[in-house]
Amino acid sequence: MKTRSLGVVATLLALVSLPCRSQKPNTPVQAETDEAWAKGSCSPAVTGQNEQFTINCQGMTKEQGEKMLGIVNKILADQLDPQLVAAKLDEIHKALKPNLPVKTYFCDGMWQTVGPKTDSVLDSKTGGNDSDFLNMIALFKNEQYPELLKTCLANINSAPGWLTPRLFCGLAYAHLNDKVKAQAMLREFESKTGPPYDTPPCRDMSVILRSLLK
Repeated sequence: MKTRSLGVVATLLALVSLPCRSQKPNTPVQAETDEAWAKGSCSPAVTGQNEQFTINCQGMTKEQGEKMLGIVNKILADQLDPQLVAAKLDEIHKALKPNLPVKTYFCDGMWQTVGPKTDSVLDSKTGGNDSDFLNMIALFKNEQYPELLKTCLANINSAPGWLTPRLFCGLAYAHLNDKVKAQAMLREFESKTGPPYDTPPCRDMSVILRSLLK
């Protein structure tokens, strides 16, 4: 589960797909305390030509902004996968704060958070909807594979903890004759899946995808 304290990093990571080595942060808003930094948020904006972008982060000090920009440049220089970087940041954050609520997604896009005490009903929350799931099913049934790929990749970016879009992306890639990326999507799904995805839709998609990759 992503927390607001990782919001700045997540926003910056989302920009690495753009040619943004020339990114320059806006003049930061001086934060009076670390709490203000934790509650801040960032938004990118095009500032002009030469592929330059302004990243305006409320509640971020100049020093923090420079460190965040350094992280982005490191990702660009080493050509790191931003999804893997974000996942590793989550692991680190959970290790530092093991009692944070855990968010679990289900096959259809619904989710539940439980914590910090797993036996406490009062700590449990549910949410989400199945509209994105149903939309991807419709695109797949209508063989609209390019649009399906665009949609499932958007869902992976917006909800990285939801694994089902990886199955849809795998199916889209397979039908678009890119079996290498299809296999990568299936491998990632299978490495992270669990009981919440043990339902007919996800099981069926997994079977179909594996058969397409033979």
